[in-house]
Amino acid sequence: MSSFDAITLEEQPLYRDVPEFDDINRQISNTLLDVNNGLSNLNKNLNFLQDAINKDQNVQKYHQNASKLISRLFELFKSVSDGTRRLNQLDASLLNKSQTFVKDKLNTSLKRALQDFNDLQSLYTSLEKKMNEKSASLISHETEGESEPPSREQQQVVIEYEPLNAEEVEYQRALIEERERDIENISQGIEELNQIFHDLSNIVVEQGGLIDNIESNLYSTLHDTQRASKHLHKADRYQRNKRRLCFWLLVIVSVVFLFLVLIVVA
Repeated sequence: MSSFDAITLEEQPLYRDVPEFDDINRQISNTLLDVNNGLSNLNKNLNFLQDAINKDQNVQKYHQNASKLISRLFELFKSVSDGTRRLNQLDASLLNKSQTFVKDKLNTSLKRALQDFNDLQSLYTSLEKKMNEKSASLISHETEGESEPPSREQQQVVIEYEPLNAEEVEYQRALIEERERDIENISQGIEELNQIFHDLSNIVVEQGGLIDNIESNLYSTLHDTQRASKHLHKADRYQRNKRRLCFWLLVIVSVVFLFLVLIVVA
């Protein structure tokens, strides 16, 4: 990740010819420092998340942290947009060479931060896709053999371990629904940033392609989560049918047993 290299207010002289420049520079510089710290933390967290996925470890902690960091970064980018707009609306003819240099440096730093955020967004959505594929794979095992009638021994095993299977299905359902909500929230944030990027079109080069790339990844991941959700609903129906089948088998066996007992007694 790139570090924020804009000249801070403390490292430069005060400019009296354009007094508002100092306030704008301070606001943007401080916010960009927060942005780059957030990007660094997000990068580290996504590396931990990727490692946990590859090792089949619990990913919820890192997934939730990444979601919170992304939401926070959205807010920071929206915050810095106001100061950047004011900065670029200043009369360039009133700025001296040092101020012009600082202005260009801030614009370059923002552009770089946006690109870094785009790269991390792409990584995040690819990890979301991988997690949903794993969930869908777990669900698919539950539906295998749906067309094959279970043997008596298999029925006994199903009855014994049915609660565990049902809980696992519900757990996977909750995970995928949570990711769907997360992706939808991020998609809404992307739409908001899209407007900001258009407003700052003189700063962000090819911003349309930047947004399209992020949205494409989000919609692709959303499609995968919806497909996995369908697998979950199918598995849930299968689990309910198995429970009904086991119940009626027990009823039939009980009736037959009672009938035989009555015959013997008679």
